[in-house]
Amino acid sequence: MYSESTYQAARLVSGTIETYFAHHFATATRNGGKEMGHQPYAPEIEAMIDTAFWASLRHEEGVSPKVTLAFLPPEQAGEPLIFGYRLQFTPAVLTKLAPAVERPGIHLGVWHENEELYIWGTTREIPGNCLVLEVIEPGLLVIKHRRMDGFGKFVNVAILKGDQIKIVDEGTARKPDCPDVVTSMLGFKLPSFWNDSMNILVQLAVSMRAHGRG
Repeated sequence: MYSESTYQAARLVSGTIETYFAHHFATATRNGGKEMGHQPYAPEIEAMIDTAFWASLRHEEGVSPKVTLAFLPPEQAGEPLIFGYRLQFTPAVLTKLAPAVERPGIHLGVWHENEELYIWGTTREIPGNCLVLEVIEPGLLVIKHRRMDGFGKFVNVAILKGDQIKIVDEGTARKPDCPDVVTSMLGFKLPSFWNDSMNILVQLAVSMRAHGRG
């Protein structure tokens, strides 16, 4: 059973995000979409946000974690790197793993069984509408999903900063007076090489060497 979240914003926003994804999955199904992720529901969304938030406030050797999570089972991940055993989905585990997977394009795979979330490995490939949660900095989280058509790669759904919640209007990023920091967070200025086919093992090795902490 999912433990009760202690981050209030996680409880407040999870239902809204569930409704958002339900609408997008229904639309994709009507349009004949096939390669879609699994529709997330409020309990999983709340648990992911709660754990990621508390992980973001921790430090590993003085450094705050930056990590991207994808909600999907291994069989939907293309060519995943699967760990030898499942890892608990806790703030402590996320903090330990973050330095090795902080390179752009690498996602920690998160899935559930018996109402518990666990980490199964890493992947660069995720299906359309797959829920992604990115830890940007302490207390700052972005919830997004991969586009079905691949154009622009990702659509941001919500931004959480401490007790502040912002449900994103995607059209805002296309306005000429939109601040650069917002357009960057919305995914309109991400470098194209973030989504190339570089081998995930190479990316992991680069991450581990770059942070110099193991």
